Amino acid sequence: MARKAPFKERLTRRLSIVGGRARRSLPGGAPKHRSVYFHMPKCGGTSLSEAMYATVPFNERIGVIDAVSTRRAAAMMEFDKDDAFLCHEDLDTGQLTFDLREGLFLQHMAWDTALIHGHVFWSEKAHAHFGDTYKYVTLMRDPVARMVSNYRMTQRSGVTQGDLDSYLESDVARRHARVYLRYLTGRNDIPEAELPAAIELAKTRLSTFALVGFLEQIEDFMQSYRDLFGVKLRMAQLNSAPDRKPDYTEAQMQRLTELCAPDIALYDFAKTLA
Repeated sequence: MARKAPFKERLTRRLSIVGGRARRSLPGGAPKHRSVYFHMPKCGGTSLSEAMYATVPFNERIGVIDAVSTRRAAAMMEFDKDDAFLCHEDLDTGQLTFDLREGLFLQHMAWDTALIHGHVFWSEKAHAHFGDTYKYVTLMRDPVARMVSNYRMTQRSGVTQGDLDSYLESDVARRHARVYLRYLTGRNDIPEAELPAAIELAKTRLSTFALVGFLEQIEDFMQSYRDLFGVKLRMAQLNSAPDRKPDYTEAQMQRLTELCAPDIALYDFAKTLA
């Protein structure tokens, strides 16, 4: 749930989750399957995750692998510093945070948690030990639009500094451009020479997902979710601003597209799955 939302909004959202969980606690009201919401950044997932929380009965657990607290914990474990940016996912130290999250991910699976949600990488250990116990769900978005959104957010938070041209030549931009590739291969950085094999591996793993939806077709996703899990998602609106055409030069847009090429390939492949 958004930490900086006004108190009244946060209270309303919490009450909505509680009300949904109460309804799903009645006999026959629970979802048909345990699930993992594989939340890839800047794909409109905050409101969606809360709608999923509301489908879990009170006698079942929800496992939220929180972004900020895991960054802080990773920094404490590795550097003995309480710093939310030291092990940020977009930086060289980001793998430390993802390694911590994998441990929490496995812990929730071992605890039979009904719904697990977070910015987690694909885990071979989870796949090997739990197989089809959990149905994986994810939401995707046009990669260039997603990268622009990611850039704007990190500008506001101070993760990136300087102008767009400097950003486009940075390691942070490369990580922003390859979110799908990173999350599905389980690696924060992938050498250029390994990109073709990494893309094929990511496609193989994406094919195992029970449901892949698209932000641009959210109603179709919600219907497919209902068909698969037997529960309706109640989502008033997505917690993201509508896309608008970036005020960037043609050369900058071309560079954005070039950087996003691996994720565009995965996005197009996901469309064939749907």
